[in-house]
Amino acid sequence: MSRVVDALHSVRLFFTSNLGLKASAVGIAILMFSLVHGAEDMERNVYIDVVVRPPPDAADMILVTETPDRVRVRLKGSRARLNAIRQENLPPVDVKLKTREESRYYFEKEMFDLPTGVSVVQVVPPSLTFKWVKRAVREVPVEVFLDGKLPAGLEWAGEPEVFPETIEVDGPSDVVNAMRTVRSMEVDVSELEEGVVQREIPLVGAPANTNFEAQTVLVTLRVQPKMTERVLSPLRVDAEGVVPRALRPRAVAARIRGPEIIVERINPASVLAIVNLSDTLVSKRSVTVPVELRGLPDEVDVVSIEPSSVTVLLPDTTPETP
Repeated sequence: MSRVVDALHSVRLFFTSNLGLKASAVGIAILMFSLVHGAEDMERNVYIDVVVRPPPDAADMILVTETPDRVRVRLKGSRARLNAIRQENLPPVDVKLKTREESRYYFEKEMFDLPTGVSVVQVVPPSLTFKWVKRAVREVPVEVFLDGKLPAGLEWAGEPEVFPETIEVDGPSDVVNAMRTVRSMEVDVSELEEGVVQREIPLVGAPANTNFEAQTVLVTLRVQPKMTERVLSPLRVDAEGVVPRALRPRAVAARIRGPEIIVERINPASVLAIVNLSDTLVSKRSVTVPVELRGLPDEVDVVSIEPSSVTVLLPDTTPETP
């Protein structure tokens, strides 16, 4: 039993004696480990922005090859230095081209502005390719694309209107000169109602390497009730103002136009064909007077009356001989 107690006492003394000295030793060991470990070389990937500066002789040209906005750069250095790098603080690399004939540009390690002690191991992509073509700028008409059909009983009151009617297009000359129209995105008309509708509609995306001066257009659509025509015949002609001896012809046919739902409900018996004789000189024996239609709804127009006028035989006003 005494041996066990002695053993426990020895263990307690091992951990508690010279405690300060032991703690200092542990701290120094940790510090040395950190210094040694931090000084070890390691590698890390960062992304650096790329700014391409067109050459002086490419003022009227456009770049048609894709260039990345940034490149991946693999760095090598001490752990401490690499961990201290903030990617957003790294300055972009300038790609300065001397002439448009320079079709390929290679990245050099010295181009990158990096902290002391940090080197470039690899750049992806290692180079950029350039192809320049002649630029063209022209106005191209906008085409509105309608999708679906109007609800039953409705029709267009006119062609769709678009503002602006043309869009300036900037891009490769072969592409720009081949364009006939710039199309809008589809406009769903299946749920439109009667009246005037205005909508801002996006344009279909521009072709590669091509830009539009605007991305949307204002489209105006006019919708009205479905119109129809109908012939009312025969319509008896009556006179007002003077009682004539005769009307020739006695009946006419009228072509009317208006909303389908209203025109189809018109009863011909409710429509009057009238010749107004109030201002007619009764001294004449006959006159030709235009025919008027009365009793039509306000929404209905008269397209034509056949014949448009009739001959009226007036009453005989010759005084009797005594």
